Amino acid sequence: MTGFASSLSIAALLWLILEAGPAQAQLSRTFVSAASGNDANSCDRLTPCRTFQGAHNKTNPDGEITVLDTGGYGALTVTKSISIVNGGGGEASVLVSGGATGIIINAGPASYISLRGITIQGIGFGGGTGLIFNSGFSLMMENCVVRNHTGDGIDFFPVAGGNFSIVHTTVADNGGDGIFLNPAGAGPVKLVFDHVRSINNSGAGFALDGLGTNTTVVATAADSVAANNKGNGFRVLSGAGQTTIGFTVLRSVSSNNGVGLHADGSTTVLRIGQSAVTGNAFTWDIDNSGVVRSYGDNDIDGNADGDPALTVIPKK
Repeated sequence: MTGFASSLSIAALLWLILEAGPAQAQLSRTFVSAASGNDANSCDRLTPCRTFQGAHNKTNPDGEITVLDTGGYGALTVTKSISIVNGGGGEASVLVSGGATGIIINAGPASYISLRGITIQGIGFGGGTGLIFNSGFSLMMENCVVRNHTGDGIDFFPVAGGNFSIVHTTVADNGGDGIFLNPAGAGPVKLVFDHVRSINNSGAGFALDGLGTNTTVVATAADSVAANNKGNGFRVLSGAGQTTIGFTVLRSVSSNNGVGLHADGSTTVLRIGQSAVTGNAFTWDIDNSGVVRSYGDNDIDGNADGDPALTVIPKK
């Protein structure tokens, strides 16, 4: 009797497994292909997915999505640690229209996100925003292009601080700011811009704001360019007694903008060294006790306001 009962139990278990169908295991490395992908696939090398979102949903946390060929891979919402890598197989793009957002990052507080070789392109009907970061521990963008959006190119609205690195990336032709930061919650924010070009935007090239948020922002731009922006080239702005913002600009260029350098608020400091400030309508602008300081080794000339001198930081 016992053996008969055991046989029935095993048979019932097998029936349940077959009825449920095969489980779709997640992978640590997935693949996307515009030529042969399908989001119903497993996303392995031989059966890639079609979209970034389809691959994201089938990738383990801390895993990697590899782009196999040129194509558009659709909008994406990131909710975990993940890397998306286009290693040079052609353009891997996200096309944005209708006021939408190309990539939204709503990840956990310990999540690391990396994007390499991605183009986020606004098209007709209003391109919206290229990328919005809301939550996560860090974001690194490398060799990316974000352009032609009706809003900002890249928005950082971290709810609990964050670490952001943008390297060898172009942000251009956007209807708002090229790169805009306004923390949505307390927590330190650290930003690094290395060989970043923010050009031809209707707002500022680099805009670091902190209105109504008690936090600290520390930013560095090296070997970067803010040019042909209707607003400011490099800007820091904060409400009095709120966010403390320090922005150091080294070996960079601010040219042909509305204002080359702008500091607004008593808790803002913009420092500049080994850089060129030229062709702007105003060399610099200081409001509400903001601070702009020079290391004394910049090239400042050719601005429409006659190139007023900056306060020089003493050598130590």
